[in-house]
Amino acid sequence: MKNKTLLSALIMSLSLCACASGGTADEQATTANEQASVESASDTGISAEEASSEASAEIAPSDTGYKKAYIELIEAEQQKIASVSPESEEYEECMESYLLYDVDKDNTPELLIRFGHSEASYNRKMYTYADGKAQLVEESPSGHTSFYSVPNENGILYYMGHMGCADCIKAVLKDGKTEYEELFAEDINEKLQAGEDADYKPVSEIVPGATYLEEYSYTTTYPIEMYEVIANYSSEGKKADSTAYTYPDNNPEFYNSLMQNNGTVNAVALDSFMNTPGEISFEKLTEKGHIYEYFEGGGEINGVTYSDLNSDGIYECVFYIGEHDDYSDTDKAFRVILAPQDGKVYAYLSFSPYEDTVTKDGYFITEPEGSISERIVQRVLFDKEKCFTFSVPGEK
Repeated sequence: MKNKTLLSALIMSLSLCACASGGTADEQATTANEQASVESASDTGISAEEASSEASAEIAPSDTGYKKAYIELIEAEQQKIASVSPESEEYEECMESYLLYDVDKDNTPELLIRFGHSEASYNRKMYTYADGKAQLVEESPSGHTSFYSVPNENGILYYMGHMGCADCIKAVLKDGKTEYEELFAEDINEKLQAGEDADYKPVSEIVPGATYLEEYSYTTTYPIEMYEVIANYSSEGKKADSTAYTYPDNNPEFYNSLMQNNGTVNAVALDSFMNTPGEISFEKLTEKGHIYEYFEGGGEINGVTYSDLNSDGIYECVFYIGEHDDYSDTDKAFRVILAPQDGKVYAYLSFSPYEDTVTKDGYFITEPEGSISERIVQRVLFDKEKCFTFSVPGEK
């Protein structure tokens, strides 16, 4: 393989270098929360009105005007990227990814944009939403840097690692400006040179409860539209709603039949490195060049499992495509999620997934081992062609 997803690259730098239809996205998120609360009311003796009130009290930004402002910023960057050549110097100044995180815990997220396309050229801009518009807070280098949450208090963590040295800095947002505090620094080169086993200190041991913050591709604004859902899953105690599961059409053979009969899927990239081939026959998922530019084809399907990713009580199907050639030898070169929606089956494609476990209620869990220094828990949101992965807190 010649590339890694941004998530993969960031995690590796820490160890080696230290989608429902109908209505607006806001309405969908609100309706889903209200419905979940109302459905549980019969079990608790709470009235539907009280349940709806409790749902509206869940984490929600005080002003959703930030969505329009942030989307306009991202769309402007999309236009800039489309206008320059990837071989040009200007391309290295273009946006690669972004993340949303409520730094000062005022219930409205900040927007961090990463510019550049290599560790050497990365820099970041942080925006906050104030006085009805997006306002630039800071701009600084971000090579070899990953971002982590600071639970329950003002702050975001910048964890920088390179060539055996690591530095963890906490940035606090006050009155539209950032203040910095170095929390931890280390140099493990001496131990490595002595032949000792030495790993960087996990961020969660520096700041208990700190969670890796997912970065999203510049090609989509769907995470901004669905921020309330991300925020609710990131709050303490939030769990997936479903507890009992069935298969599409109540047919346990639904997915097996699709695979064996070479049914049609609508294949969509879940990360920035996969292709979006659209409607194709199932067998083309394993053929050369369809889902990934450098895939030589002939990959075998393995690790089939079932998980309710969108908490509707119906299983999605998750499996992996292995690749064994001169460049790669792995059973998990690609991940595919099959999700029926409006009479079609969508196939969401991911490159080089890390997870060790996929739970029945929709969590992708990566345990710390080898090149992965942190335990990472993720979920996937999708709505037909719109989709993204986001990180959530997770208990061991």
